[in-house]
Amino acid sequence: MNTSSEQSGISGQPQLFGRKTGFYGGIRDLLREETSGWSAGELFWLGFSVTAISALSLVFSISRGIPLLSGEFVMSLAAAVLGCLAAVFTGQGKLGAFVFGFMNSVLYGLISFGYGYYGEVMVKFLVFIPLNVYGFTVWIRHINPLGNEASKRSLSLKGRLWLVFAVSLLTGGYGVLLSFLKGYYPFWDGFTTIMATVALVLCIMRYSEHWILWMIINAVSVGLWAAPFLDGRGQPVAVLLMWCFYLINSVVMYIRWLRRERLEREFSQGLN
Repeated sequence: MNTSSEQSGISGQPQLFGRKTGFYGGIRDLLREETSGWSAGELFWLGFSVTAISALSLVFSISRGIPLLSGEFVMSLAAAVLGCLAAVFTGQGKLGAFVFGFMNSVLYGLISFGYGYYGEVMVKFLVFIPLNVYGFTVWIRHINPLGNEASKRSLSLKGRLWLVFAVSLLTGGYGVLLSFLKGYYPFWDGFTTIMATVALVLCIMRYSEHWILWMIINAVSVGLWAAPFLDGRGQPVAVLLMWCFYLINSVVMYIRWLRRERLEREFSQGLN
C-alpha cells in the first residue's frame, strides 16, 4: 500500500523520472509537470517569447535573403528557442531550466566559436554545461512546497560587496587572457563570460541577485551580437533577438523572484 508521500514525491520533489515513456513522451511529461500551476499570464509569456523570436527570426532572415535551411540559421534559432525556455523556467524556479539550459549551452558554444567569441565558447563547454548538470541536482533538493519550485533567498550587504570585487578582478584577468587568443572584443567578451558564470553560480545557490547580473550581461550582449551586423562578419538574427528577450525577461523575473521570496518567507513563518 503506497503512502501519500510515495505518491506525490519525497519532500515535495517533482516526479520527473521513473515513467516508462519514450524520449518525446518524457519531454512532453516534463513540460506538462513543470508548467502545472502556472497562471495564464505566465503561460502566455512562455508561449509569446518562443513564438515571437521564431516568427521575427523567420521574417528578418527572409527579408535579408538568409537561407532558412543554412546551418547558421537553424542552429541560432534552436539555440534562441532553448535559451528562451531556459530563461522563463529559471524565472519560475523550475528544474526544466537546467535541461533546456544544457542544450542551449551546447548550441550557443558552437555558434560563438564560429564568430571568434572564444570566451563564450570556453565558458559554455567548460563551465555552463557541467554547472547545468550540477544545478539540477541542487535545485531538486530545495523544492519549496509553495508552488512546487526552487526556494529563493538574497545576499547580505557584505555578500554583495564581495560579489562586485570578485567580478571586477576576474573580468580584468580574463580579458587579458582573451586578448592573447586574438578574440574579438576580448574585454567585453571576458566581461560577459565572467558575469554569466557568476550569475549561474548565484542562480544555482538560489540568490535573487543573479537577475541583476543578467540584466547587465544581457544589455552588453545585445551590443556584442549586434556587432557582426555592423562589421559584416555575419547575421546571427535569432541569437540577437534571444538576447533582447533575455534583457526584458531578466527585469520581469527579478521582480517575480523578490515577490516569491517574500511569500515563501511568510509561508515558512506561518508554519512555525
